[in-house]
Amino acid sequence: MKVTEQMIEAAEAMVARERDCSIALIQAELAAEGEDVCVECDEPISAARKAALPSAERCIDCQKHYERTMRVA
Repeated sequence: MKVTEQMIEAAEAMVARERDCSIALIQAELAAEGEDVCVECDEPISAARKAALPSAERCIDCQKHYERTMRVA
């Protein structure tokens, strides 16, 4: 059987879908455990940050970047 470009693209698309599903599942598990994730980078927001600012939507690095961007604008 000859491997075609179409077959390679289909396999790559399948791998990408599986990866995306795995990431979504992990994020859902983190949210279910009460650990919030950053709206920018999807990384967990530290417990210390959530304790200090329960309404935090971004991790500290993304928040700093957001604030710098907002000052420039």
